[in-house]
Amino acid sequence: MFKQQILAQLKQFDVDKLRIQYDSHPYYGKIDIPNFLPETVTQQCADELDNLPLEHGKKFTRKGSCMWEYNNLSITPVQEQLVHVLHSGEFIRWVEAVSGVDKLIPDPHLIGAGYMKSFAGDTLKVHTDFNWVEELHLHRAVSIIIYFNKDWNPDWGGALDFYDFNNKNKVSSTVPAFGNMLMWTYHNLVFHGMQRPMSCPNDQSRKGIRIFYYKSNSKPDPIHPPHRSLYWYDEAEQFPYDIRYKK
Repeated sequence: MFKQQILAQLKQFDVDKLRIQYDSHPYYGKIDIPNFLPETVTQQCADELDNLPLEHGKKFTRKGSCMWEYNNLSITPVQEQLVHVLHSGEFIRWVEAVSGVDKLIPDPHLIGAGYMKSFAGDTLKVHTDFNWVEELHLHRAVSIIIYFNKDWNPDWGGALDFYDFNNKNKVSSTVPAFGNMLMWTYHNLVFHGMQRPMSCPNDQSRKGIRIFYYKSNSKPDPIHPPHRSLYWYDEAEQFPYDIRYKK
C-alpha cells in the first residue's frame, strides 16, 4: 500500500538537482528534503510511534545521550510497511542516484535503526556513527532520517547539528520538522548531535525513523573469480576455474 504512494512521491523530485545539492555540502554528501513522504504516510507513522508504550522499546543511553528505539517490526505494522519500501530495489536505486554511492545493501536486522523517540530534557551527544556491522560484515555507507513531528517548534530544540571536525564549528543543522528527510554519506569525521536538552512540552516527543545502507568492500577472489551458476555434469559448461575439490 505504501509502496505505490512513496514511489509516486519520488517522481516529483528532480534527481539531478538533488544530486547537485547533495554534492554541494562542503565536507561530505548531505541533503535535507522537506515533505519527503506523502503526508498520510508520515501521519500514520507518527500515530503508531506516539501510541507505542515505552516498555516496548529499548532505551539508549550513552555518554549522557537518551533515546528510545523501536525496531521490532512484529509490533509496528506501519513501520514494517515503510521499511519494506525503504529497503526495496526501487528506493535504493533512487538513493544511489542522489548520493552517488552505488551497490548499497539494506540491513534486514535494523541494527541501530528503526523508529526513535526522545522527550523533554533529552540530548544526543556529538558523535560519529558506527562504521561496521558485525552481523552482516558490511561497512556503513549512507544514512537516512525521516522525522514525524507535527507542528514542531524550533524553539524547543531537537535540531540535529553537524560539525566541522577540525575547528568544531557547526556547519549545518536539520530541524526535525514533520516529513523532513535527512540523508548523508558516511564518513568517520561526520560528527553530529543534539547538545542542548530539548524543551518541548511533556506531551510532545521528537520522533522519526533511521535507515542505514551498507557496502561490501570485498573484492573478487583471484583464485575463485566471479561466475554465474555452475552445473555439475554439464559437458557444455565452460567453467571459469577448476572446481575440483582441493585440500
